[in-house]
Amino acid sequence: MKLFIIKYALLAIIVLPIIGCDKEDTAGQAPSFDTFIKGDARLTTFAKALDKAQLEAFKTGPGPFTWFAPTNEAFTAALITDDSLSKMTQGQISYLLLYHLANSSLSAQDMLAVNSAPRNSQLGSGSGQFYTGSVNGENYINGTKIIARDNKVSNGYVHVINRLNVPPILRGNLQSVLSSTGQHGLFIAALTRAGLWTSLSSASVFTVFAPTDAAMTAAGYTSASIAAATVASLAAAMRYHYILNLRLFTNDLNRTSLPATAAGSNQYIVPSDNGTKIKGKNNTAPVSITKSDILGTNGVVHIIDGVLKQ
Repeated sequence: MKLFIIKYALLAIIVLPIIGCDKEDTAGQAPSFDTFIKGDARLTTFAKALDKAQLEAFKTGPGPFTWFAPTNEAFTAALITDDSLSKMTQGQISYLLLYHLANSSLSAQDMLAVNSAPRNSQLGSGSGQFYTGSVNGENYINGTKIIARDNKVSNGYVHVINRLNVPPILRGNLQSVLSSTGQHGLFIAALTRAGLWTSLSSASVFTVFAPTDAAMTAAGYTSASIAAATVASLAAAMRYHYILNLRLFTNDLNRTSLPATAAGSNQYIVPSDNGTKIKGKNNTAPVSITKSDILGTNGVVHIIDGVLKQ
């Protein structure tokens, strides 16, 4: 009997640490995606949207997946409320949310980049791409800062963002973007007169700094003056408002200088104030970027409240 007790005690000494290790492993496991989302008060609208979108394969599948989860405030800013969400079809909300999902594991470290780099969302390549970059140790997607990074879940990562990202195909090309603002009629007229407007519907890529009608008027660009200007002078002035072959987002503007504009190899504009202002060579003061990072299929538009002067 004593021998049995001794053997049992020895077995217990061996087994108990193993059981203890299992409990520690269980406690250290990442939560499921659904558990994490529904446990974060900032993401209640996102959780409702996911339920309506019926994306179970991505919520519970093995992954790895990386989600960029918009906050409640991000949905509200995009005019998506519980009421409007209830009126959207399953296909509509699914399409929107799949633009916030990468079919890969992307940690904050994986997304470090000097300039924003394209990544494929679950919508695919081309117009289904989003762009990640970094500056000053912070990560950005389509120009918006990731406010909570590297939340590990059982099948990947969740990064929390404070803006709802719109698939660029829903906005169309840069002609469509500028035409839809209701405040760029004079800029469009100037581009048209200069023979540059048609290029904004091409497959080329642009970053455009678009002065509002008020800014154009204040700088002397009226319908009459645009019609009277020579094509060459107007073309030079308007080319100074865009950069070719690059999509530059807010985080990419946080530099000491930007690549040369389409006006010429020595025609630079300079950003300041963490990418919220920009200055032409002959501007007496920087102009403000009043709305940034409007992503179209062939580039990015930043709306500015002044005209850039060469």
